[in-house]
Amino acid sequence: MNHKVNIIAVISITFSILANVHQHSASCSHGHESDHEHKHSASCSHDHENNHEHKHNKEEEKCEGAHRTHQHNKILSVSKAIQQVMGLKTAHAEKRRIVSTLSFAGRYELIPDARKVVSSPIAGRLTLLVKTLDNVRKGDPLFTVTSPELVARSREIALLEKRLKVYREIKTPNAALENELALKRAERKAMLAGSDEHDGVVTVCAATDGMVESLIAQDGSWLETGASAIQIVRTQHLRFKALVTASDAINLKNGMSAKVGADLGKIRIGIGDDSGLVPVYVLFDKDVNVLAGMRSRAECVTDEIEAEHIAVPSSCIVSIGLQPTVFVRDMHNHEQFIAIPVTPVSSGAGWTAVEGLPNHHCEVVNDGAYELKLSLPASGESKPAGHFHADGTFHEGEH
Repeated sequence: MNHKVNIIAVISITFSILANVHQHSASCSHGHESDHEHKHSASCSHDHENNHEHKHNKEEEKCEGAHRTHQHNKILSVSKAIQQVMGLKTAHAEKRRIVSTLSFAGRYELIPDARKVVSSPIAGRLTLLVKTLDNVRKGDPLFTVTSPELVARSREIALLEKRLKVYREIKTPNAALENELALKRAERKAMLAGSDEHDGVVTVCAATDGMVESLIAQDGSWLETGASAIQIVRTQHLRFKALVTASDAINLKNGMSAKVGADLGKIRIGIGDDSGLVPVYVLFDKDVNVLAGMRSRAECVTDEIEAEHIAVPSSCIVSIGLQPTVFVRDMHNHEQFIAIPVTPVSSGAGWTAVEGLPNHHCEVVNDGAYELKLSLPASGESKPAGHFHADGTFHEGEH
């Protein structure tokens, strides 16, 4: 509690209210006078006097509105060091469809075919080249198999080639030997199953990127043809799974676009049970850069016709008095934040559509908005002078 009080005190004494009302008013008034005199003398005639007065009044109203906005929007100055102490975080306002956006929480999980068992293509003695939990890339060697059978077949092929060489030298065809040699070569190629071989030693490589999840066979053991050696898992070959109430799942359809974090995918609805919950999956076109088991939220727009509204995360909105307010970072000075009154329109999926923001590119305070609210002085309130110690504690008065 003392730590939080100290932080709020740090914020309170560090923040400065930047209200340049008089300067703004003077420059605004001077600008209008100059503009009025120039336009009146250069282009305004007696016949257009009424139109000119009307235009001038409109400009005065516009300037007064901007003046009032500047006056009432309080500006706080927060150094980067204080922002770090506060744990202040921001989010960007977005154009979103609030009413028709369905959000549901879930986890990433491995797709069932993410695990692959790598088997020996031939009988022989196993030599492992990887360890459990090693990360491998496509084409990396996993293990070798030393095969006496393969050595014997290589010798048979070499003998047939030698015999055929003699027949070719005397230019005497021998179709039987040619067919036998072709058959032996085809059998040897099938035994290798695309693996590299040298002197009877077959090297088996990874077919995809992944991680060695387990070693099924021990190093140095004898493997028969097709026996399992190791198991590899594609750690980023994931899907997103959420359990959604049947009343929400009925609004979803297979093939709908969905977004989980920054990844786009397609909805796939599973089979529900007596619990009233329906498994809903989001399938991605490619591997995603997250970890299996991580929690996240999926968002799906069920009505593309709904108009988009400028929205902010609901946690960004704080009440100052009875006025909903958001703190917007100054795009020209990242150490200044402007308290802007807003009007909430609708809420859903953790977002609230608001009116009053200048545009949908605003960077609004998410974590730390409440602390900024506490740092604002009340009307007529003056902050006590004081000083800080090296430990960050605040004390009123001089040293």
